[in-house]
Amino acid sequence: MPYITLTTDDGFQLPALHMPSETATARPLVLIQEIFGINSAMKQAAAAWAAQGFDVLCPDLFARQQSGVDLDPTQPTQFQQGIALMQGMDQQRAVRDLDAARQWFAHNGKGELVGALGYCLGGRLAVMMALSMPISAAVSYYGVGLEELMPAEPTTMAPCLLHIAERDAFVPPEVRQTILARAALQARMPAHVYEGCDHAFARPGGEHFDATAADLALERTLAFLRG
Repeated sequence: MPYITLTTDDGFQLPALHMPSETATARPLVLIQEIFGINSAMKQAAAAWAAQGFDVLCPDLFARQQSGVDLDPTQPTQFQQGIALMQGMDQQRAVRDLDAARQWFAHNGKGELVGALGYCLGGRLAVMMALSMPISAAVSYYGVGLEELMPAEPTTMAPCLLHIAERDAFVPPEVRQTILARAALQARMPAHVYEGCDHAFARPGGEHFDATAADLALERTLAFLRG
């Protein structure tokens, strides 16, 4: 799959998977990884969103620590490696790196249309992008730690869609209620809870994959990003 190099605000050369769409009117989408790097699941996701009519750019956010991370979440040692990489990440720095992807699209004349979409860690970073930069919309799939980010009062931010798994062990019920209450304060922050679903319910082939929920989330996401 084709990679390009983005130059960040501090001059770092950041690799990014680029998956263009065959659609002439493709909309730009910054795709944000889980804690497992740009692995097979993220490459499949990039291809799937490109097939839906998006020009996809997925930065390698672990490149500052280790370039080319490709982990299998079913392997306990690799799972722990992903956690260690996440803990070693400066998330504010990661958001600025993601802004290099937004600006790459802007330099290609599509700045006002850039959306962001992420899973797990990426779901958290997508919300951070919505709160801090001029993107058209953000989508968070089972984002973690959102209760720490979301304002407790109405604020100016990009429209942001939340997909939340009811049985997500990383988002216990009391945390979920905080997230839902704070989402309701914002003008455009719809939040959907997927009953009976666990974390990563939209990752094909994953332990908790739920095709029905994934299809519903896809339908909602497409309507939101294209709206």
